Amino acid sequence: MAKIFRVLGWFFLALAVFSLAFDLFSFFKTSSFSFSQLGENWFNVHAGSLNLLQAVTERYISPYVWDYGFSQLLFLPTIVVMTVLGGLFTILSSTTKKKKRHLN
Repeated sequence: MAKIFRVLGWFFLALAVFSLAFDLFSFFKTSSFSFSQLGENWFNVHAGSLNLLQAVTERYISPYVWDYGFSQLLFLPTIVVMTVLGGLFTILSSTTKKKKRHLN
């Protein structure tokens, strides 16, 4: 389990670096810096999955969860969300119990 968390942590941290690179490239192109939003990037990469998440959340869980939960996350900068997720999974990978090996 620790290996899976470690891989997920590094994956999200890599996405944070890519997001920062994307923001810097757009800064050099437009001469105005702003962090890209998670929802904007998600929509540009795969709009169908974002729409599916909204439909499933509103239909089977609650419209309030979408309105006051997920949609608020989509307005956050991508680099912040990916860094927090990457750090969380990396910390979880180091705190899981490891088997002690006994040499016999």
